Amino acid sequence: MSHNKKLNTLLKLVRNTKSASDNAVSTKMVAQLRALRGPIRYEDNGKLGLGLLLLLAGGYGHLLGSERAYPVGSDGSSDTVIFIYNALVAIAVGLLLFWFFRRRKATKFVQEVFEAAALASYSFSDEPPPKLKGLDKDFREFNRGNHSRKIMYYRSAPNYGDQLPQAYSLFRFHWVVREEKQVTDTDHNGYSTTTTETSYYHYDRYGVMLEGGFSGIQITSDAPNGKYKLKYRPASVEFNRYYNIRCVEEIQAAKLLKPSVVIALENAGAQLKKPNLEYGLNGQMCLTWANDPLSVRTAMRSKDNPNELADIIEAGAKLPVLEDALKLVVEIQRHTKSNFSALEVDSAQASIQGVK
Repeated sequence: MSHNKKLNTLLKLVRNTKSASDNAVSTKMVAQLRALRGPIRYEDNGKLGLGLLLLLAGGYGHLLGSERAYPVGSDGSSDTVIFIYNALVAIAVGLLLFWFFRRRKATKFVQEVFEAAALASYSFSDEPPPKLKGLDKDFREFNRGNHSRKIMYYRSAPNYGDQLPQAYSLFRFHWVVREEKQVTDTDHNGYSTTTTETSYYHYDRYGVMLEGGFSGIQITSDAPNGKYKLKYRPASVEFNRYYNIRCVEEIQAAKLLKPSVVIALENAGAQLKKPNLEYGLNGQMCLTWANDPLSVRTAMRSKDNPNELADIIEAGAKLPVLEDALKLVVEIQRHTKSNFSALEVDSAQASIQGVK
């Protein structure tokens, strides 16, 4: 089987499998990656070379024809020759576009393979996202954009091993900022016309959401204006340089921001881009950041080495950015264990009352 056919077979395996939770599927994926015996890209160098050659021939013919007059064809005109040059250029462009889109297809394919394996590794399952109208009341993070806002995915996992035995959700929040500006143009007669130019800017934030042990606290390095009136500042100068804190009660912020938690949040800025930590009034914890946790580039050094990708999948397809985020959550909960214990007791009592 040719390299390109092997690549297409692997591509079909990934796209026909919604997740690689079945070990047999993951094992087959790894076996096919190792069987490629070449980079994860199509062998289209022949088409690339032919396209460049035809483009050179057609372009050179047009260049000479425009300078020295086109040669006359068998019909006594130059139309046939011009048609041939145009055909060469058109075929060349088609071959180059074919090569370009196949290269892009292979690049996306690497991402698909990695993402499928990673989602299975963490036992993620797609869930209906919560409504934004409810989220932006509890978390300032979702109060962004003036044109459109949307949660692109919302995936839940049962736990993070023994370190975090409770369920959590991973999400991607996308918003669009619409900006208008007046542009004035003056023609050669001195008449001016003013038009409105509209630009749209797209942004993404990623995060995890789970039950928390505090409420009404915002710790933000990049966010809209604070939701709560009170400000709080711990003793760390470095922390205060990076984060702003708003809260409902200062005593809650003081209980959360123990020296060990302050240090953990200071260190988080090195791995997570522009992190924000919020505890909503609904009792949930929301940690967000700007770098994509599902990007294969966070785990894979090369662009198209199948053996490296196979090794990553065999090792569990870990997500370095998500790992850093979850470790921060674990660290915060470890140092504020009494608050979470109280939360668990309250939840248990509420369950008992519900049964009665």
